[in-house]
Amino acid sequence: ILSLYLSILSLCLTILSGVNSYVFYFIPDKMTWTEAQTYCRKHHTDLATVNDQTDLDELLKTLPKGFKSNIWIGLYRMNAKAPWVFSDGSSSLFRPWISGQPNNSGGYQHCVYTDPDGYWNDWQCTDPFAFICYGELLAAGTVQVKPFNLVVSV
Repeated sequence: ILSLYLSILSLCLTILSGVNSYVFYFIPDKMTWTEAQTYCRKHHTDLATVNDQTDLDELLKTLPKGFKSNIWIGLYRMNAKAPWVFSDGSSSLFRPWISGQPNNSGGYQHCVYTDPDGYWNDWQCTDPFAFICYGELLAAGTVQVKPFNLVVSV
């Protein structure tokens, strides 16, 4: 039997379109806000940036069914008088706070989590929670090429 092995470089085309700014990744491992930021920057782009309700809806879709815990996002401030900014340095006026929040209870609540319903709360950065990272979407119509080898036996 004649065996012929052909290695063919194929293109796997992924055409991305849509209105969302980011791709979100749920990470179930519980980490402090700073540990989560480090993880996201190493494996993705950064902790989640949420610019509007559409982004928040997409973020919440990444949660496993029935998930009921708090999740770190990228919103934080350096101290009680500093402005809220996202980990990537961006800012947004969209902030669906839980009623009465942010309150900086105890004077150390400089990081933000979202609950599974999409409402935000300021919290101390040292508590471990699951978290959401984001990655940049390619521009609509951009082709992402992923090579792979195809082996054919004859």
